[in-house]
Amino acid sequence: MDSGECKMINILPEIYKNELFYSIIARYRRMCGMVSKRALMRDIFGEVNTITSSYFPQYIDRFVNNLPPTSKITVQEIINNHTMFPFYTAFLPKAKTEMIYKIMEKGGNKSRINIEQLIGFGGSKVKRSNYLKYCPICFKEDIDTLGESYWRTNHQIVGSLYCLKHHVLLKDSSVLSTGSGIQYWCADQQTCDAKVLMDPYPIKIKELNIEYVQNAELLLHNGYPRKELDYIIRFYIDRLREKGLASSNGSLYMKEVLSQFMLYYPEQYLELMQSSFTPDSPSNWLRLFVTGSNKNRIPLRHLLYIQFLGVDLDTFFRSDVVVGKKPDTKSFNPIFDIKKRREKWMKLVTENHGATRSELKEIGKGLHTWIFRHDREWYEKVTPRNKARKRSADSIDWEQRDTDCLRIAKQAVETILNRDGKPTRITPTNIRNTLGIGSWFNNKKLIKTNQFLQEVKENTEHFRIRKIKWAIDEMLSNEDTITPYKIQLFAGFGGSNKEIRELILQTLEEYK
Repeated sequence: MDSGECKMINILPEIYKNELFYSIIARYRRMCGMVSKRALMRDIFGEVNTITSSYFPQYIDRFVNNLPPTSKITVQEIINNHTMFPFYTAFLPKAKTEMIYKIMEKGGNKSRINIEQLIGFGGSKVKRSNYLKYCPICFKEDIDTLGESYWRTNHQIVGSLYCLKHHVLLKDSSVLSTGSGIQYWCADQQTCDAKVLMDPYPIKIKELNIEYVQNAELLLHNGYPRKELDYIIRFYIDRLREKGLASSNGSLYMKEVLSQFMLYYPEQYLELMQSSFTPDSPSNWLRLFVTGSNKNRIPLRHLLYIQFLGVDLDTFFRSDVVVGKKPDTKSFNPIFDIKKRREKWMKLVTENHGATRSELKEIGKGLHTWIFRHDREWYEKVTPRNKARKRSADSIDWEQRDTDCLRIAKQAVETILNRDGKPTRITPTNIRNTLGIGSWFNNKKLIKTNQFLQEVKENTEHFRIRKIKWAIDEMLSNEDTITPYKIQLFAGFGGSNKEIRELILQTLEEYK
Protein backbone atom coordinates (compact mmCIF):
# COMPACT_ATOMS: atom_id res chain seq x y z
CA MET A 1 0.00 0.00 0.00
CA ASP A 2 1.48 3.39 -1.01
CA SER A 3 -0.22 6.30 0.71
CA GLY A 4 1.74 8.95 -1.15
CA GLU A 5 -1.43 10.84 -1.98
CA CYS A 6 -2.72 10.84 1.58
CA LYS A 7 -2.72 14.33 3.06
CA MET A 8 -4.04 13.63 6.52
CA ILE A 9 -3.87 10.87 9.09
CA ASN A 10 -7.45 9.63 9.38
CA ILE A 11 -6.85 6.94 11.94
CA LEU A 12 -4.16 6.49 14.55
CA PRO A 13 -3.56 3.52 16.86
CA GLU A 14 -4.23 4.08 20.56
CA ILE A 15 -1.22 5.80 22.11
CA TYR A 16 -0.03 4.02 25.24
CA LYS A 17 1.35 5.74 28.32
CA ASN A 18 5.16 5.98 28.21
CA GLU A 19 5.20 4.91 24.53
CA LEU A 20 8.04 6.15 22.34
CA PHE A 21 6.94 8.32 19.39
CA TYR A 22 8.91 5.96 17.16
CA SER A 23 6.65 3.13 18.39
CA ILE A 24 3.48 5.10 17.56
CA ILE A 25 4.68 5.53 13.97
CA ALA A 26 5.71 1.86 13.75
CA ARG A 27 2.27 0.65 14.88
CA TYR A 28 0.60 3.09 12.46
CA ARG A 29 2.71 1.64 9.65
CA ARG A 30 1.69 -1.92 10.57
CA MET A 31 -1.99 -0.95 10.91
CA CYS A 32 -1.98 0.61 7.43
CA GLY A 33 0.09 -2.19 5.90
CA MET A 34 2.64 0.24 4.49
CA VAL A 35 5.78 -1.01 2.78
CA SER A 36 7.23 2.23 1.47
CA LYS A 37 9.06 4.32 4.05
CA ARG A 38 8.68 7.43 1.86
CA ALA A 39 4.92 6.93 1.80
CA LEU A 40 4.93 6.53 5.59
CA MET A 41 6.80 9.82 6.01
CA ARG A 42 4.29 11.60 3.76
CA ASP A 43 1.40 10.20 5.79
CA ILE A 44 2.94 11.18 9.12
CA PHE A 45 4.47 14.56 8.28
CA GLY A 46 2.72 15.60 5.05
CA GLU A 47 6.05 15.43 3.21
CA VAL A 48 9.16 13.26 3.14
CA ASN A 49 11.43 14.04 6.10
CA THR A 50 14.60 12.22 7.10
CA ILE A 51 14.36 11.05 10.72
CA THR A 52 17.64 9.68 12.11
CA SER A 53 16.88 9.36 15.84
CA SER A 54 14.15 7.53 17.71
CA TYR A 55 15.13 9.52 20.81
CA PHE A 56 14.84 13.05 19.39
CA PRO A 57 12.40 13.07 16.43
CA GLN A 58 11.85 16.37 14.62
CA TYR A 59 8.96 18.08 12.79
CA ILE A 60 6.50 17.10 15.51
CA ASP A 61 4.32 20.10 14.64
CA ARG A 62 3.82 18.72 11.11
CA PHE A 63 2.65 15.44 12.58
CA VAL A 64 0.18 17.19 14.90
CA ASN A 65 -1.08 19.44 12.09
CA ASN A 66 -1.60 16.34 9.95
CA LEU A 67 -4.04 14.85 12.49
CA PRO A 68 -7.81 15.27 12.18
CA PRO A 69 -9.18 18.61 13.50
CA THR A 70 -10.89 16.76 16.37
CA SER A 71 -7.57 15.38 17.65
CA LYS A 72 -6.49 16.62 21.09
CA ILE A 73 -2.88 15.51 20.69
CA THR A 74 -0.42 18.41 21.08
CA VAL A 75 3.23 18.97 20.26
CA GLN A 76 3.92 19.39 23.96
CA GLU A 77 2.33 16.04 24.80
CA ILE A 78 4.39 14.19 22.19
CA ILE A 79 7.73 15.79 23.09
CA ASN A 80 7.30 15.64 26.88
CA ASN A 81 5.64 12.23 27.16
CA HIS A 82 6.78 10.22 24.15
CA THR A 83 10.42 11.15 23.47
CA MET A 84 13.67 11.19 25.46
CA PHE A 85 13.63 15.01 25.61
CA PRO A 86 12.72 15.32 29.36
CA PHE A 87 15.56 13.02 30.44
CA TYR A 88 18.38 14.35 28.29
CA THR A 89 17.61 18.04 28.86
CA ALA A 90 16.97 17.74 32.62
CA PHE A 91 20.35 19.27 33.57
CA LEU A 92 20.62 21.75 30.70
CA PRO A 93 19.97 25.50 31.08
CA LYS A 94 16.51 26.76 30.20
CA ALA A 95 17.68 28.51 27.02
CA LYS A 96 19.32 25.39 25.58
CA THR A 97 16.34 23.25 26.59
CA GLU A 98 14.02 25.60 24.72
CA MET A 99 16.30 25.52 21.68
CA ILE A 100 16.21 21.71 21.55
CA TYR A 101 12.43 21.74 22.06
CA LYS A 102 12.04 24.15 19.13
CA ILE A 103 14.20 21.97 16.86
CA MET A 104 12.13 18.90 17.74
CA GLU A 105 8.95 20.85 17.14
CA LYS A 106 9.78 22.51 13.83
CA GLY A 107 12.94 20.74 12.62
CA GLY A 108 16.46 22.07 12.18
CA ASN A 109 15.49 24.07 9.09
CA LYS A 110 18.15 22.16 7.11
CA SER A 111 20.88 23.75 9.25
CA ARG A 112 22.26 20.33 10.21
CA ILE A 113 21.92 21.13 13.91
CA ASN A 114 22.65 17.91 15.77
CA ILE A 115 20.53 17.56 18.91
CA GLU A 116 22.80 14.86 20.32
CA GLN A 117 25.74 17.27 20.03
CA LEU A 118 23.76 19.97 21.87
CA ILE A 119 22.91 17.53 24.65
CA GLY A 120 26.54 16.50 25.13
CA PHE A 121 26.80 13.11 23.45
CA GLY A 122 29.32 14.36 20.90
CA GLY A 123 32.39 14.67 23.13
CA SER A 124 31.29 12.25 25.85
CA LYS A 125 32.57 8.74 26.36
CA VAL A 126 29.04 7.78 27.42
CA LYS A 127 27.29 6.32 24.37
CA ARG A 128 23.60 5.49 24.02
CA SER A 129 22.59 2.01 22.86
CA ASN A 130 22.50 1.40 19.12
CA TYR A 131 19.37 -0.72 19.54
CA LEU A 132 16.00 -0.20 21.16
CA LYS A 133 15.69 -1.99 24.50
CA TYR A 134 12.81 -3.81 26.10
CA CYS A 135 11.84 -5.85 29.16
CA PRO A 136 10.92 -9.46 28.27
CA ILE A 137 8.28 -9.65 31.02
CA CYS A 138 6.67 -6.35 29.97
CA PHE A 139 6.67 -7.72 26.42
CA LYS A 140 4.90 -10.93 27.45
CA GLU A 141 2.35 -9.10 29.61
CA ASP A 142 1.58 -6.72 26.72
CA ILE A 143 1.00 -9.60 24.32
CA ASP A 144 -1.26 -11.36 26.85
CA THR A 145 -3.33 -8.28 27.77
CA LEU A 146 -3.14 -5.96 24.74
CA GLY A 147 -2.47 -8.40 21.94
CA GLU A 148 0.59 -6.33 21.00
CA SER A 149 3.56 -4.65 22.63
CA TYR A 150 5.30 -1.30 22.18
CA TRP A 151 8.62 0.47 22.76
CA ARG A 152 8.76 2.27 26.09
CA THR A 153 10.63 5.54 26.71
CA ASN A 154 11.92 4.49 30.15
CA HIS A 155 13.60 1.37 28.75
CA GLN A 156 15.73 3.56 26.45
CA ILE A 157 17.40 5.51 29.30
CA VAL A 158 21.17 5.25 29.01
CA GLY A 159 22.57 3.33 31.98
CA SER A 160 19.32 1.50 32.75
CA LEU A 161 20.26 -2.14 33.18
CA TYR A 162 16.99 -3.27 34.79
CA CYS A 163 13.26 -2.86 34.28
CA LEU A 164 11.99 -0.93 37.28
CA LYS A 165 8.67 -2.80 37.31
CA HIS A 166 9.99 -6.37 37.14
CA HIS A 167 13.65 -5.98 38.28
CA VAL A 168 14.93 -8.12 35.39
CA LEU A 169 17.66 -7.20 32.92
CA LEU A 170 16.60 -5.19 29.88
CA LYS A 171 17.44 -6.72 26.50
CA ASP A 172 18.66 -5.30 23.21
CA SER A 173 16.18 -5.80 20.39
CA SER A 174 17.22 -6.15 16.75
CA VAL A 175 15.87 -2.66 15.96
CA LEU A 176 18.28 0.23 15.37
CA SER A 177 17.62 3.27 17.57
CA THR A 178 19.47 5.87 15.51
CA GLY A 179 20.96 6.38 12.08
CA SER A 180 19.68 6.46 8.53
CA GLY A 181 18.66 2.81 8.83
CA ILE A 182 15.61 3.57 11.00
CA GLN A 183 12.71 1.62 9.51
CA TYR A 184 9.97 1.82 12.19
CA TRP A 185 9.66 -1.78 13.32
CA CYS A 186 7.17 -2.77 16.00
CA ALA A 187 8.01 -4.50 19.27
CA ASP A 188 6.73 -7.93 18.19
CA GLN A 189 7.88 -11.56 18.00
CA GLN A 190 10.23 -10.75 15.12
CA THR A 191 12.19 -8.15 17.09
CA CYS A 192 11.69 -9.25 20.73
CA ASP A 193 11.18 -12.38 22.81
CA ALA A 194 9.96 -13.20 26.31
CA LYS A 195 13.08 -15.04 27.49
CA VAL A 196 14.45 -13.51 30.71
CA LEU A 197 18.24 -13.12 30.81
CA MET A 198 20.23 -14.75 33.60
CA ASP A 199 21.54 -11.99 35.85
CA PRO A 200 25.35 -12.24 36.26
CA TYR A 201 25.74 -9.18 38.46
CA PRO A 202 26.16 -9.05 42.27
CA ILE A 203 23.17 -7.81 44.29
CA LYS A 204 25.06 -4.57 45.10
CA ILE A 205 25.16 -3.64 41.41
CA LYS A 206 21.47 -4.44 41.01
CA GLU A 207 20.52 -2.29 44.00
CA LEU A 208 22.62 0.63 42.77
CA ASN A 209 21.13 0.46 39.30
CA ILE A 210 17.54 0.13 40.49
CA GLU A 211 18.00 3.37 42.46
CA TYR A 212 19.55 4.97 39.37
CA VAL A 213 16.58 3.89 37.22
CA GLN A 214 14.12 5.27 39.80
CA ASN A 215 15.80 8.68 39.60
CA ALA A 216 16.08 8.54 35.81
CA GLU A 217 12.35 7.86 35.45
CA LEU A 218 11.60 10.82 37.71
CA LEU A 219 13.47 12.97 35.19
CA LEU A 220 11.29 11.56 32.43
CA HIS A 221 7.94 12.13 34.08
CA ASN A 222 8.17 14.88 36.75
CA GLY A 223 8.79 17.95 34.61
CA TYR A 224 11.43 19.45 36.88
CA PRO A 225 12.40 23.12 36.36
CA ARG A 226 15.69 23.66 34.53
CA LYS A 227 18.69 24.92 36.47
CA GLU A 228 21.72 26.85 35.27
CA LEU A 229 25.09 25.11 35.44
CA ASP A 230 26.31 27.60 38.05
CA TYR A 231 23.47 26.55 40.38
CA ILE A 232 24.23 22.86 39.82
CA ILE A 233 27.93 23.23 40.66
CA ARG A 234 27.21 25.32 43.76
CA PHE A 235 24.62 22.75 44.90
CA TYR A 236 27.19 19.96 44.57
CA ILE A 237 29.79 21.94 46.52
CA ASP A 238 27.28 22.57 49.34
CA ARG A 239 26.48 18.86 49.61
CA LEU A 240 30.18 17.91 49.49
CA ARG A 241 30.82 20.41 52.28
CA GLU A 242 28.09 18.76 54.38
CA LYS A 243 29.76 15.37 53.86
CA GLY A 244 33.13 16.74 54.95
CA LEU A 245 34.52 16.48 51.42
CA ALA A 246 35.00 20.22 50.93
CA SER A 247 36.37 23.00 53.10
CA SER A 248 34.24 25.75 54.59
CA ASN A 249 35.06 28.00 51.64
CA GLY A 250 34.14 25.31 49.10
CA SER A 251 37.54 23.92 48.09
CA LEU A 252 37.17 20.22 47.35
CA TYR A 253 39.22 17.57 49.13
CA MET A 254 39.58 15.84 45.79
CA LYS A 255 41.57 12.80 46.91
CA GLU A 256 38.92 12.06 49.51
CA VAL A 257 36.11 12.67 46.98
CA LEU A 258 37.69 10.17 44.57
CA SER A 259 38.29 7.67 47.37
CA GLN A 260 34.73 7.88 48.75
CA PHE A 261 33.23 7.68 45.25
CA MET A 262 35.16 4.48 44.52
CA LEU A 263 34.08 3.01 47.85
CA TYR A 264 30.44 3.79 47.05
CA TYR A 265 30.47 2.43 43.49
CA PRO A 266 32.19 -0.89 42.68
CA GLU A 267 34.64 -0.76 39.78
CA GLN A 268 32.52 -3.20 37.78
CA TYR A 269 29.46 -0.97 38.11
CA LEU A 270 31.34 2.13 36.96
CA GLU A 271 32.50 0.19 33.90
CA LEU A 272 28.93 -0.88 33.14
CA MET A 273 27.84 2.76 33.49
CA GLN A 274 30.63 3.92 31.13
CA SER A 275 32.01 6.04 33.96
CA SER A 276 35.17 4.35 35.19
CA PHE A 277 38.21 6.56 35.73
CA THR A 278 41.86 6.57 36.75
CA PRO A 279 42.14 8.37 40.12
CA ASP A 280 45.64 9.71 39.43
CA SER A 281 44.67 11.22 36.09
CA PRO A 282 44.26 15.02 36.35
CA SER A 283 41.64 14.90 33.60
CA ASN A 284 39.39 12.09 34.83
CA TRP A 285 35.70 12.98 34.56
CA LEU A 286 35.01 12.98 38.30
CA ARG A 287 37.86 15.39 39.04
CA LEU A 288 36.51 17.82 36.42
CA PHE A 289 32.80 17.36 37.17
CA VAL A 290 32.41 20.09 39.80
CA THR A 291 34.20 22.87 37.94
CA GLY A 292 33.23 26.05 36.16
CA SER A 293 33.57 24.43 32.74
CA ASN A 294 30.60 25.17 30.47
CA LYS A 295 30.84 21.75 28.87
CA ASN A 296 27.59 19.77 29.11
CA ARG A 297 27.49 16.86 31.53
CA ILE A 298 25.54 13.75 30.51
CA PRO A 299 22.49 13.09 32.80
CA LEU A 300 23.86 9.63 33.61
CA ARG A 301 26.81 11.14 35.46
CA HIS A 302 24.69 13.78 37.17
CA LEU A 303 22.54 10.94 38.53
CA LEU A 304 25.61 8.98 39.66
CA TYR A 305 26.86 12.08 41.48
CA ILE A 306 23.49 12.86 43.08
CA GLN A 307 23.07 9.25 44.19
CA PHE A 308 26.59 9.28 45.70
CA LEU A 309 25.71 12.47 47.63
CA GLY A 310 22.51 10.87 48.97
CA VAL A 311 20.28 13.65 47.63
CA ASP A 312 16.73 13.20 46.32
CA LEU A 313 15.84 14.88 43.03
CA ASP A 314 13.04 16.99 44.51
CA THR A 315 15.59 18.63 46.82
CA PHE A 316 18.00 19.14 43.92
CA PHE A 317 15.50 20.79 41.58
CA ARG A 318 13.27 22.60 44.09
CA SER A 319 16.01 24.23 46.21
CA ASP A 320 16.40 27.96 45.75
CA VAL A 321 19.32 28.83 48.02
CA VAL A 322 22.80 27.53 47.24
CA VAL A 323 26.16 28.87 48.36
CA GLY A 324 28.97 27.02 46.62
CA LYS A 325 32.45 28.48 46.90
CA LYS A 326 32.88 31.50 49.14
CA PRO A 327 35.79 33.67 50.20
CA ASP A 328 37.51 32.59 53.40
CA THR A 329 36.39 35.42 55.68
CA LYS A 330 36.78 33.56 58.96
CA SER A 331 38.26 35.79 61.63
CA PHE A 332 40.83 33.83 63.57
CA ASN A 333 41.14 34.01 67.31
CA PRO A 334 44.88 34.69 67.75
CA ILE A 335 45.06 33.21 71.23
CA PHE A 336 43.29 29.96 70.37
CA ASP A 337 44.23 29.40 66.73
CA ILE A 338 47.89 30.31 66.80
CA LYS A 339 48.61 28.55 70.08
CA LYS A 340 46.88 25.32 69.11
CA ARG A 341 48.37 25.26 65.63
CA ARG A 342 51.86 26.00 66.92
CA GLU A 343 51.57 23.06 69.29
CA LYS A 344 50.42 20.77 66.44
CA TRP A 345 53.21 21.95 64.13
CA MET A 346 55.94 21.45 66.75
CA LYS A 347 54.58 17.97 67.47
CA LEU A 348 54.69 17.17 63.74
CA VAL A 349 58.29 18.49 63.40
CA THR A 350 59.43 16.49 66.44
CA GLU A 351 57.79 13.25 65.29
CA ASN A 352 59.39 13.57 61.84
CA HIS A 353 62.93 14.43 62.86
CA GLY A 354 65.17 14.87 59.85
CA ALA A 355 62.35 15.49 57.40
CA THR A 356 62.78 18.26 54.87
CA ARG A 357 60.39 21.20 54.68
CA SER A 358 58.82 19.72 51.56
CA GLU A 359 58.24 16.44 53.38
CA LEU A 360 56.79 18.26 56.39
CA LYS A 361 54.51 20.21 54.07
CA GLU A 362 53.25 16.95 52.54
CA ILE A 363 52.74 15.32 55.95
CA GLY A 364 51.00 18.33 57.47
CA LYS A 365 48.77 19.44 54.61
CA GLY A 366 46.39 22.18 55.67
CA LEU A 367 48.25 22.82 58.93
CA HIS A 368 51.38 23.85 56.99
CA THR A 369 49.35 26.15 54.75
CA TRP A 370 47.77 27.91 57.74
CA ILE A 371 51.03 28.34 59.68
CA PHE A 372 52.92 29.49 56.60
CA ARG A 373 50.23 32.06 55.76
CA HIS A 374 49.33 33.42 59.22
CA ASP A 375 52.44 32.83 61.34
CA ARG A 376 55.30 32.98 58.85
CA GLU A 377 57.92 34.56 61.12
CA TRP A 378 57.48 31.90 63.81
CA TYR A 379 57.44 29.17 61.13
CA GLU A 380 60.84 30.30 59.82
CA LYS A 381 62.33 30.19 63.33
CA VAL A 382 61.19 26.72 64.35
CA THR A 383 61.02 24.75 61.10
CA PRO A 384 64.26 22.99 60.09
CA ARG A 385 65.88 24.00 56.84
CA ASN A 386 66.35 21.40 54.12
CA LYS A 387 69.68 20.30 55.55
CA ALA A 388 69.11 16.79 54.27
CA ARG A 389 69.86 17.96 50.76
CA LYS A 390 73.32 19.22 51.80
CA ARG A 391 74.39 15.97 53.37
CA SER A 392 76.88 13.81 51.63
CA ALA A 393 75.62 10.56 50.18
CA ASP A 394 77.56 8.66 52.86
CA SER A 395 75.40 10.18 55.64
CA ILE A 396 72.46 7.97 54.60
CA ASP A 397 72.74 4.26 55.10
CA TRP A 398 71.27 3.30 51.72
CA GLU A 399 71.84 -0.40 52.29
CA GLN A 400 69.75 -0.33 55.47
CA ARG A 401 67.10 1.83 53.81
CA ASP A 402 67.01 -0.60 50.88
CA THR A 403 66.48 -3.50 53.27
CA ASP A 404 63.64 -1.68 55.05
CA CYS A 405 61.97 -0.69 51.78
CA LEU A 406 62.24 -4.23 50.43
CA ARG A 407 60.55 -5.56 53.56
CA ILE A 408 57.57 -3.20 53.35
CA ALA A 409 57.28 -3.70 49.57
CA LYS A 410 56.86 -7.44 50.16
CA GLN A 411 54.25 -6.70 52.82
CA ALA A 412 52.40 -4.48 50.34
CA VAL A 413 52.31 -7.30 47.77
CA GLU A 414 50.80 -9.61 50.37
CA THR A 415 48.23 -6.94 51.22
CA ILE A 416 47.26 -6.55 47.54
CA LEU A 417 46.98 -10.32 47.04
CA ASN A 418 44.87 -10.83 50.16
CA ARG A 419 42.64 -7.79 49.70
CA ASP A 420 38.88 -8.48 49.59
CA GLY A 421 36.94 -7.78 46.43
CA LYS A 422 38.06 -7.68 42.81
CA PRO A 423 41.83 -8.24 42.44
CA THR A 424 44.23 -5.33 41.99
CA ARG A 425 47.13 -5.70 39.57
CA ILE A 426 50.57 -5.88 41.19
CA THR A 427 52.57 -2.98 39.79
CA PRO A 428 55.18 -0.63 41.31
CA THR A 429 52.60 2.16 41.32
CA ASN A 430 49.96 0.07 43.13
CA ILE A 431 52.57 -1.10 45.64
CA ARG A 432 53.48 2.53 46.37
CA ASN A 433 49.80 3.50 46.61
CA THR A 434 49.18 0.66 49.07
CA LEU A 435 52.05 1.92 51.24
CA GLY A 436 51.06 5.56 50.81
CA ILE A 437 54.60 6.38 49.67
CA GLY A 438 55.67 8.89 47.01
CA SER A 439 57.93 8.51 43.98
CA TRP A 440 61.09 8.56 46.15
CA PHE A 441 60.49 4.83 46.52
CA ASN A 442 61.93 4.47 42.98
CA ASN A 443 65.32 5.88 43.98
CA LYS A 444 68.04 4.03 42.02
CA LYS A 445 70.04 3.53 45.21
CA LEU A 446 67.33 1.17 46.50
CA ILE A 447 68.79 -1.60 44.37
CA LYS A 448 67.18 -4.66 45.95
CA THR A 449 63.80 -2.90 46.26
CA ASN A 450 63.75 -1.85 42.61
CA GLN A 451 64.80 -5.33 41.52
CA PHE A 452 61.96 -6.80 43.56
CA LEU A 453 59.44 -4.32 42.11
CA GLN A 454 60.38 -5.38 38.58
CA GLU A 455 60.36 -9.10 39.40
CA VAL A 456 56.99 -9.02 41.10
CA LYS A 457 55.34 -6.77 38.46
CA GLU A 458 52.36 -8.68 37.11
CA ASN A 459 51.99 -9.03 33.36
CA THR A 460 48.62 -8.55 31.71
CA GLU A 461 47.86 -12.23 31.08
CA HIS A 462 48.74 -13.32 34.62
CA PHE A 463 46.54 -10.60 36.08
CA ARG A 464 43.66 -11.56 33.81
CA ILE A 465 43.93 -15.18 34.90
CA ARG A 466 43.94 -14.10 38.55
CA LYS A 467 40.78 -12.04 37.98
CA ILE A 468 39.14 -14.96 36.20
CA LYS A 469 39.96 -17.34 39.07
CA TRP A 470 38.64 -14.80 41.56
CA ALA A 471 35.38 -14.50 39.60
CA ILE A 472 34.97 -18.29 39.41
CA ASP A 473 35.60 -18.70 43.15
CA GLU A 474 33.16 -15.90 44.00
CA MET A 475 30.45 -17.36 41.76
CA LEU A 476 30.98 -20.82 43.20
CA SER A 477 30.70 -19.49 46.75
CA ASN A 478 27.49 -17.70 45.76
CA GLU A 479 26.25 -20.91 44.11
CA ASP A 480 25.81 -19.09 40.80
CA THR A 481 25.56 -20.95 37.51
CA ILE A 482 29.01 -20.97 35.89
CA THR A 483 29.31 -20.16 32.19
CA PRO A 484 32.23 -18.53 30.33
CA TYR A 485 30.04 -15.54 29.41
CA LYS A 486 28.88 -14.96 33.00
CA ILE A 487 32.45 -15.27 34.28
CA GLN A 488 33.59 -12.70 31.71
CA LEU A 489 30.93 -10.22 32.84
CA PHE A 490 31.43 -10.87 36.55
CA ALA A 491 35.17 -10.26 36.23
CA GLY A 492 34.46 -6.94 34.53
CA PHE A 493 35.92 -7.72 31.08
CA GLY A 494 32.73 -7.11 29.08
CA GLY A 495 31.25 -9.83 26.92
CA SER A 496 32.89 -9.47 23.50
CA ASN A 497 36.64 -10.03 24.04
CA LYS A 498 37.52 -13.35 22.36
CA GLU A 499 41.02 -13.43 23.86
CA ILE A 500 39.53 -13.24 27.37
CA ARG A 501 37.01 -15.95 26.50
CA GLU A 502 39.86 -18.28 25.51
CA LEU A 503 41.65 -17.61 28.81
CA ILE A 504 38.45 -18.38 30.71
CA LEU A 505 38.03 -21.71 28.91
CA GLN A 506 41.64 -22.64 29.69
CA THR A 507 41.23 -21.67 33.33
CA LEU A 508 37.99 -23.63 33.68
CA GLU A 509 39.92 -26.77 32.68
CA GLU A 510 41.82 -26.47 35.98
CA TYR A 511 38.54 -26.71 37.93
CA LYS A 512 37.46 -29.96 36.30
